[in-house]
Parts: sequence; structure tokens; C-alpha cells
Amino acid sequence: MKRSAKIVIYVILALCVLFAVGLVLGANYMFTYALDSQFGGGVDTRRYEALPGSVEEWLIQNSFLESLESHDGLNLKASFLPAATETNKYVLLVHGYMSGPLSMAPYAQHYHQLGWNVLLPHHRAHGESEGRYIGMGWLEHLDMLGWLSSLLEKSPDAEIVMHGVSMGAATTMIVTGSAQLPANVKVAIADCGYSTVTKEFTHQLKDLFGLPPFPLIPATSLVTKIKAKYFFSQVDCTAAVSQSKTPTLFIHGDADSFVPFEMLEEVYQAAACSKDKLVVAGAGHADSRETEPEVYWEKVDSFVTQFME
Repeated sequence: MKRSAKIVIYVILALCVLFAVGLVLGANYMFTYALDSQFGGGVDTRRYEALPGSVEEWLIQNSFLESLESHDGLNLKASFLPAATETNKYVLLVHGYMSGPLSMAPYAQHYHQLGWNVLLPHHRAHGESEGRYIGMGWLEHLDMLGWLSSLLEKSPDAEIVMHGVSMGAATTMIVTGSAQLPANVKVAIADCGYSTVTKEFTHQLKDLFGLPPFPLIPATSLVTKIKAKYFFSQVDCTAAVSQSKTPTLFIHGDADSFVPFEMLEEVYQAAACSKDKLVVAGAGHADSRETEPEVYWEKVDSFVTQFME
């Protein structure tokens, strides 16, 4: 072989090695940035502030912590707010990514004023729960099934609504598509959830860095499987709701640029259950309740009462 041909081959091999190393480093960076709670975006999800007289302070003062061991041995926590008078009505409030149960305090107050019991799980790697890696709805849906099982041990006749926002909405949708879903879950509210995590990360990768999804997202999915034990393909809310029999209200703000508004139609059209949707004009991500509170709660309450005994 001529010397010039060997040089070309060595250069190509070197470039391939550099590409592979760069891809591994990039995938690890993306995983760390997005899914490792110790480093992701510099956000400490365990810190929460409640101003005096705020609805967050009200929630802290009137709720108490419950514990649950996850399927993989984590000590999970949930804030439980009992109803003023005994009832079998429960709402499971599912908070979003890099957020916490206090972000759901206004939702908790609304349901509590209706006379319901309120359970607010702290997602793994959030709030008071143990854990390091965020599951984008997959690991969390397993945790929610655990909380539902625990709740039903104490109240076998419970009638339950699941109400999730953002990643909490994705978690809720995945739960409704699970074969393990108890019949006690009568209604689901999915507020601004993504259709699949692959599409959501593709959107974020383009929006934040101007990069295409291939090959970084498949590589990051592999890193996620190795470290956090799930592939991105498992976080598929569209597929989940296509298997769901739980009546579901889908909500989205038409000004949402974080979880693209068009994802609403993807999950809504795929849903095989009884369903309805609410589009809130001018609302950004997770802002529908704040943008149009009367419209929001009128729609939610009306939908829930259709399916609760």
C-alpha cells in the first residue's frame, strides 16, 4: 500500500476516534445537564421558599409527610393534606421537572376547598425524596403506581383524580396507559405534557444549541439507560394514551414554547379514552391556570364531575 493511502486511512481513523470521543462527551454532558439533579442547570430541586401568608406556607402548615419505598429502594416522600371532613375523594397532584410539591399548592388549595384529600408526591431527586436521576415520566410513573397502591391500602374505596403539570402531565399519561392502573383512578388531567421525551429533547436541542437530534439524542438515550435504567423511547405519552381507558382532559397554552403547543394535538388525537381539551390563549408553559383561572377551573371541575360518583 502506498504511503499516501496509509496516511489517508490513519487520518480517517483518527477523525472517527475524535468523533466517537466527542459524541460520548456530548451525550454525557446532555445527560448530566438535563437529568442529573446534582448538576443539571445548577438547579437544587430540594430548596423551596414559602412566603408568610402565601398558599405555599398554608400547604406546609396543613400537610404532613408520608413515606414510600420505591421499586428500586429509594425513600420517597409525599405531602398529604387531609380533607376537613372524612371523604373517599382524593386527588394525586403530580408536579413538573425541576419543580416541587409547593408549585402545586394552588391546585391543592382548590381541591381541598372542594372537600377532597390531597396527596402531593415529591418526585425522586426532588423535594424531600431520595434519588439523583430524573426519569422524565418513566421512573416517576412507577413511583406514582406505588403511591396509588399505598393510598388504596388505607382507603380501598377511594375515588382518585390524577392532575399533572408538565413532566407531571407526562407521568400522569404514562400511568393511565399502564396495565397496573387501579380502577379507582377515575379521571386524569394532563396540563402541558409532551408527546414523547425524544421530541421534547429534540425541540430543546434545536432551540438552545441549534443542533440536530442525530446522533446526540440516541447516544444520550444509551447513556441514560446505563445510568438511570431507561431509554428515551420508553417515555412515549402518545403510545400510553392510546392504551388508556381513563377519561382525560388535555390542557395546553397556545403560547407554550417550552413544550410546543402542537404536542397537545398529538396526544389528544392518540387518546383512546373519553377525552376533552382546553386551549388557553396566550398562556406559556404551565401558565394556563394563572392566565385564565376561572376558565381553567370551570373546565377542570366540569370534566371531573362527569366521571366521579
